[in-house]
Amino acid sequence: MRPPIPPYYRQLLDTAERFRREGEYDVAVIMAQTACELVTESAFETFFRAHGSTESDKKHLEPRAYDLGNDRVRALYALLSSDRIEREPFWNGFKDHVKRRHGIVHKGHRATPQEAEASLDAATDFIAHVEAAIAGASAT
Repeated sequence: MRPPIPPYYRQLLDTAERFRREGEYDVAVIMAQTACELVTESAFETFFRAHGSTESDKKHLEPRAYDLGNDRVRALYALLSSDRIEREPFWNGFKDHVKRRHGIVHKGHRATPQEAEASLDAATDFIAHVEAAIAGASAT
């Protein structure tokens, strides 16, 4: 198993907030999603380790992307963690954030100040939740 991933996601979330304050709303949304994907990758590492998964298991199961907005990735996350994250109060805001990021990156949409703030709020709640899931899995 490779060593745990440092919590770069916190630095990325701080960077996203800085971009939002500077009026770079699109970049703020993109950075916030990158932070969410990094914390999710860290969660998968923790969950695989907690389950005693081999490198071969991981190779066959590990998702190519760490977007819990993706149904298949979220299903694997739920299987490994028993966390039904989609039932959390922040989930709809997170799904909106993921769609917003997709629109910016793939369709050239532009984020408004309000959308960037909503994305950062959703990402902050998402990261706190996944951190708690990691802590719970690490404690067992």
